[in-house]
Amino acid sequence: MKNIVFIRNIIKNFFILMILTFVLIRNQQLYLRLFILVFILLTICNTIKNVCNLLNKPKIANLFHKLFIIIFITFAICFLIIWSYVEIKNKQYLYLIFTIPFWVFIVYIIHKYFLRVSSNSKKSKKKSRFNFKIIVSYFLMASTLLVGIICLFVGIKNTYYSNKKTKSYLTTTAYYNNYEIYDSNDKNNTTYRLIYIYEVNGNKYQIKTDYGSGSIPDMNSKRQIKYNPNNPSEAIFLGTNKNSMLIYFGTFFLLGSMVFILGFLYILGVFDKIKINILGLFIGIVFLIIGIGIIGFQLGEGLSLISIIKQMGFWTLIPTIFIIIGIFQIIKCLFFERLKINSKKGK
Repeated sequence: MKNIVFIRNIIKNFFILMILTFVLIRNQQLYLRLFILVFILLTICNTIKNVCNLLNKPKIANLFHKLFIIIFITFAICFLIIWSYVEIKNKQYLYLIFTIPFWVFIVYIIHKYFLRVSSNSKKSKKKSRFNFKIIVSYFLMASTLLVGIICLFVGIKNTYYSNKKTKSYLTTTAYYNNYEIYDSNDKNNTTYRLIYIYEVNGNKYQIKTDYGSGSIPDMNSKRQIKYNPNNPSEAIFLGTNKNSMLIYFGTFFLLGSMVFILGFLYILGVFDKIKINILGLFIGIVFLIIGIGIIGFQLGEGLSLISIIKQMGFWTLIPTIFIIIGIFQIIKCLFFERLKINSKKGK
């Protein structure tokens, strides 16, 4: 039975490696190539580990498992340091809270694989006053929940005041005209602040996005805006903006914390009498929301589905896969797993 699992993992890793290699060859952006290269190394380590387990070489398999962990931790720490540095340099201190759950997770991984002292003696177990795993789990759940609440609060509050301020504003159409680099630290120039032009009473004005975009729309692409009739140079975008992103990420972190909460309730047996797999169903809903949210942001920029596919290219597969996984998981938990439980009871 174990050999079947190892073979299945090897086949799965082989296809993942093929996809990552294809993306690496097709992509010319340096930072994305480095990002993909790390995941190729991780996939190779995981593949070799499964091959060694299949050949009954546990010591070599454990060596590649440790190498996998080291590569992952090194990459994650470097990524978080760069992320934090950029946000501090840009004085976007609020965005630093997004890094908290990831730092906690990295600390847990380091403790689990490198700092934990193994001991089989019963005395040492009795002397242990706390369980590091439980503490980190609770802290991770609490920090993720806190990040979600803060982001949702700030996003909803800013949206409310923005709508209140622009209640008397008039709506018009703006046309894409140009772009500038959103982040001065972006050496590869891959994040853009989009510039649109709109006209009021024969005078032309420009408006810039308050967030960074990873793609450039076609020239003269349309977006709806609202402008101040008393001062037409004051305007805001309808649809995707900085506040809507805060609401989306706040929802994402809030749903993430709910996965931990439902997991604890599942362990406690709260859902034992419920025929539906509540935890699996919720995870499916999370995947579905993430996939729809990614496409929703693009639609909020005034793009059509065809334009989104054209601009995102291969990366369109990411939200599509999330949506497919979400729908599959929801259907499985609502119907098939319940039928399985009923069939067992019938026996």
